[in-house]
This record gives sequence, structure tokens and C-alpha cells, in this order.
Amino acid sequence: MITTESKIKEQVEKIGIVCDKDGFPPLAGRLLGYLMLAEPPHKTFDEIVDFLQASKSAVSNTLKFLEAQKMVDYITFPGDRKRYFRMNVESWAQVVGQRLEFLKAMQVRVNEVLAIRSGDFPEFNNGLYNIALLYQTFIDELPRII
Repeated sequence: MITTESKIKEQVEKIGIVCDKDGFPPLAGRLLGYLMLAEPPHKTFDEIVDFLQASKSAVSNTLKFLEAQKMVDYITFPGDRKRYFRMNVESWAQVVGQRLEFLKAMQVRVNEVLAIRSGDFPEFNNGLYNIALLYQTFIDELPRII
């Protein structure tokens, strides 16, 4: 029988893999996954350490990284000295917006490359042109989606 906890752990690992492939530190994706699945949607430092079975220093560094990225923040409650970490769901549009800036910069670079490449490799050049078109589509459409 698959327990709810094992389903949560499996999903946390899946999210961790996606984030790892996108260049995040390995623990960052797992931590984000845990906070996505957390009920209530905020957890103490010790709860995070216990669930992820990671060292306190690794979790601390990962929380600092995710806070700097505006992906995680914390709340406090009156009379309770603990900080409760949560996904900063309000900032995810901003996070996607940062990706948009990357796409804009890459599109400029690809267009510059196309301007100086010879016509000796038309198939490859056409591939680069298609990348530039894809970037332009994202640049045009992503702000409306956000």
C-alpha cells in the first residue's frame, strides 16, 4: 500500500529532478517541492530538515538561496519565535519575468550570431533562425500570460 507520505516524498523527488535539470542546486528543488506539498503551506526549519533528511547547514544555505531568488519567504506568528518558511507564490510571476529577460538577451545574441554567420551552413542557420523566432514568440506572449 502506498501511503500519502510516500506519495509526497516521490513527488518531492520528481520536482527536485526537474529543478536540478534547470540548474538549481539539488536540494533547492526538493525543498521547493516539499513546500508546494506542505499542509499547512508553511514549515519550520526543523520540519524541513527532518523531512528532507539533510544537514542543517545545507537546508540553511538552500533557504538563503531560495529567499534571494524570491521563491521562498517566511512568516511568523504572534507569541511564537519560530520562522515558518513557505513558497512565495505571489512572486512566481516575477520569477518568470526574470526568465523573460534572459530570453530577450539570448534572442539578441542569436540574431547577432545570424548576422555574422556565413551562408555555408543553411540548415544550421535555419535552426538558429527558428530559435530566434521561438524566443520572439515567448517575448511577445509571456507578458500577456503572466
